[in-house]
Amino acid sequence: MTNPATNGEAQPHERRTILGLSGIYLLRLLGMYMVLPVLSLHAAELEGHTPLLVGLSVGAYGLAQAGLQIPFGIWSDRYGRRRVIAGGLLVFAVGSIVAALSDNALQLVIGRTLQGAGGVSAAVVALIADVSRPSIRTRAMAALGMSVGVAFTIGMIAGPGLAARFGVPFLFWLTAALSVIAAIYVVTMIPKPPRHVHDASLEWTPGHLDEVLHHPPMLRLDIGAFLQHSQVTTMFVVGPGLLAEFVPRAEHGKVYLVLVPVGLSVMMVSAFFADRWGRLKHAVMGGSLSLLGAAAFLLAGGSTFWATAGAIGLTIVAVAVAEPAAPAMLTRLAKDEARGTAAGTYAMAQFTGSFAGGLIGSFMLHQPIVLGVFLAVTSTLWLIVAIGLPRLPAHR
Repeated sequence: MTNPATNGEAQPHERRTILGLSGIYLLRLLGMYMVLPVLSLHAAELEGHTPLLVGLSVGAYGLAQAGLQIPFGIWSDRYGRRRVIAGGLLVFAVGSIVAALSDNALQLVIGRTLQGAGGVSAAVVALIADVSRPSIRTRAMAALGMSVGVAFTIGMIAGPGLAARFGVPFLFWLTAALSVIAAIYVVTMIPKPPRHVHDASLEWTPGHLDEVLHHPPMLRLDIGAFLQHSQVTTMFVVGPGLLAEFVPRAEHGKVYLVLVPVGLSVMMVSAFFADRWGRLKHAVMGGSLSLLGAAAFLLAGGSTFWATAGAIGLTIVAVAVAEPAAPAMLTRLAKDEARGTAAGTYAMAQFTGSFAGGLIGSFMLHQPIVLGVFLAVTSTLWLIVAIGLPRLPAHR
């Protein structure tokens, strides 16, 4: 009989821990995605709001994430994975409470910054490395990826409806409660790992930074991540306000109920075939082309419902196509010893792009043509960058 400890089959304690951490990841992201479609509208109704503060209410989260992504990984090495994850979740909960209690736009921005400061992604990945063998680690990371897709789908559809029924502060209170539950679960239910795995393929190492930055294909992926996340964040700063001109806020969930499953279906098909058929480069290019299509909707349709819905829908498709493909390409391009550094640098590019998108979007509120021009220019730039990516062989 085959011993599961020596093959690729997950052992019960590994399976339980991986599923638990994936659930924690899902709970945290669910709160974030629920507020995304309604946050800019909520910020615009608060006392003291300005276009800049409306944009920062969405983008400030990314700045805090970018600055603390690597420190959280280092702290988890020093103080223990579970402590750092639980602490980060509690900081996220505090930020959610500050946001829920905010009666002016500046307080909301402060709350969102605190939410971002509770970034625990690096520590979660490191803990999974501690409790799983290399033979099952790919599937463990895939479980995290699935939790992102599930959280995105549920959050984008449920968020607008819950906000319309109970108010946006309710979403922040719900997010805080989910984070506290997740923190308690980490401390009480996730077993303490027998050791820390100092695996260079998972950890950010300063010594490998120069190697990553001087690797043209990986640098292209980092630039693409920055551009994509700046575009997506800009869309969700400006798009909900444009949509509200034609559809009451309470009905926004119905629009996303159509758009998000389409994007999720595209993600599943793209993720399944791109790597197996050697089409990762084309999937990344597909993301830029989708956003170029979103720009075309806005420039051709202007201030109409179909132009706005089409632009938001194609933005979701761009995320669905490029988001799984680019990191998969990155992990195949990076050397084993530099993979953690490459992933950390890529994540910082993503979050910095989100912050930039919040700032940029603040200058485009209620201006679909200006948003269309921005998407057209940045999508073209992203496409040019993506064309230079190498085509990788099929990975079977």
